[in-house]
Amino acid sequence: MKKLHFIKRHYPIILVMIAISWMASCSQPTNTNEKKASTENVAVVSEELKSLNKKILENDNNDALYIERAKYYLDNQLADSAIRDILFAIDINKHEPSHFVLLSDAYLVLGNPDKCRESIDKALAIDPTNKQALLKLGMLYLYMKNYDDSFKTIGKLLQIDQINPEAYFIRGYGLMEKGDTSASITDFKAAADQDQKYYDAYLQLGMIYSAKHNPLAVDYLNTAIKIRPGIIQPYYQLALFYQENDQIEKAVSSYQTILDKEHDFIYALYNLGYINLVYLKDFSKATEYFTKVVGIDPTYAEAWYNRGWSYELMGNDDLARKDYNKTLEIKSNFRLAIDGLNRLDNKTGNQN
Repeated sequence: MKKLHFIKRHYPIILVMIAISWMASCSQPTNTNEKKASTENVAVVSEELKSLNKKILENDNNDALYIERAKYYLDNQLADSAIRDILFAIDINKHEPSHFVLLSDAYLVLGNPDKCRESIDKALAIDPTNKQALLKLGMLYLYMKNYDDSFKTIGKLLQIDQINPEAYFIRGYGLMEKGDTSASITDFKAAADQDQKYYDAYLQLGMIYSAKHNPLAVDYLNTAIKIRPGIIQPYYQLALFYQENDQIEKAVSSYQTILDKEHDFIYALYNLGYINLVYLKDFSKATEYFTKVVGIDPTYAEAWYNRGWSYELMGNDDLARKDYNKTLEIKSNFRLAIDGLNRLDNKTGNQN
């Protein structure tokens, strides 16, 4: 039997601080009417926002109220409105570094790292030891892949505050990106030790140990699951660990758990198809999973190929040929599909 090549399709890891899109930055409003008009930018005004609007109308010289509304806007993906309110707050109180730190967050969401850096610099000009500003600067350097300056900034922060799990996590992530997994493990462990609910630290540790085929991965991933049971990512990484370490029964159980939570999670369906095809030799069941996959994503060439291979192993050459051809429509140089068609052609020629 020709060995299949497993195409790993890892569920994306999202580092929340770097989830941005590139857009134009906002201009600064300057008058009181613009302050009050900013409340009209939300299509659906919630009760919370109504309350904030009312408070600001009654006291439009309170910077804390504008900051509170800005945080509401940021929580609801309205960075433009947030920036306007933060600028109003700064206009009222130019000496509060936390206002500039929040402004840097809004600019990063808008994908403007230059404005983000400018805001952080202003915060540090007011207070050179401001922990949040230093942390955000370390994050920004990491986002820009300026690892040396990120490490220096985080090092300075840790001299000021040794109990700072986010600082250890940011440095650990940078070390991991540079390929120094041993040092990154140390920092991720420090973050998890200081904050035992630090989901991202446990997830990263689980993934690092998974790559090493180290059973410690199971403990870290299960801890991440306990912290955030509603997130699919650690379940999927756990299932992959079991699959890649030939613990097939546990892998199947883990993928089924994922599908109980999210019935159309495509990578769980694909991997269950692969397991039935390669490990369990249940070719009929494999075709069922691959059929679900291509139903969700008709451009998933690997799934079309694997379904064709399943059909071929079942002796259904006509359906196998159709799937190999479909694979080549999507990826014209898909070597395994070409080989599959050649096998079928040779078989037909021998029969003739």
